[in-house]
Amino acid sequence: MPGQFRDHNFIWLTVALFGLMLGGAFSRALPDSITLRIFEIGSVALLLLALMSLKASRTGIKRFVLIIGIMLSLVVAQEFSNSLLFEYFYLILLMVFLTLAAWIVGGAVLFTGSVDFNKVVGSVALYLLIGLIFSIIYTILLEFSPTAIKGLEAASWYDNMPSTTYFSFVTLTTLGFGDMSPATHIAEVIVIMEAVTGMFYIAIIVASLIGAMRIKPRSGE
Repeated sequence: MPGQFRDHNFIWLTVALFGLMLGGAFSRALPDSITLRIFEIGSVALLLLALMSLKASRTGIKRFVLIIGIMLSLVVAQEFSNSLLFEYFYLILLMVFLTLAAWIVGGAVLFTGSVDFNKVVGSVALYLLIGLIFSIIYTILLEFSPTAIKGLEAASWYDNMPSTTYFSFVTLTTLGFGDMSPATHIAEVIVIMEAVTGMFYIAIIVASLIGAMRIKPRSGE
């Protein structure tokens, strides 16, 4: 089992990322206080699964464990305080975790030689990581500028998170449904950055796969 987990690590990472997105969406039906706790504790549990899936160095693992430990401490501290600083710090640490994970996954799946099913799934996980990172950026932006995204009503960040995740992936895929749109200059800049990232990501993935196929040794050589 450990060998199978290691050989298919990106599958479990992708499961954790989908769980992070779905958990936030389903928790919106619950009272605010319960929603916040479910999101925070659930995201930490899913990050632990993601950590098990990452083939990071010992130093990298220590950094991830430190981040998760601080996030758990913030959840506990929030129980005894109503300060929003704990929640903002929690969001920032979540974004840092996902960014470090994206760096590791990118190094493992882009231009790394032969391609297998695990690496293909890893490219999907990397795409999800990029979308989630931008969704947190939008969420933080809305906390300081509630009118930054047209089509989103003022709400707590954990209620906005599913909507910003939707907006993020619509932007990343350049679908542009029009139900939400940037309403400030800062939001416009972030949207442009994400849209360009999404377009270049597809080009980079295609180039990486083609390059891997060209360097793949032929049978009998």
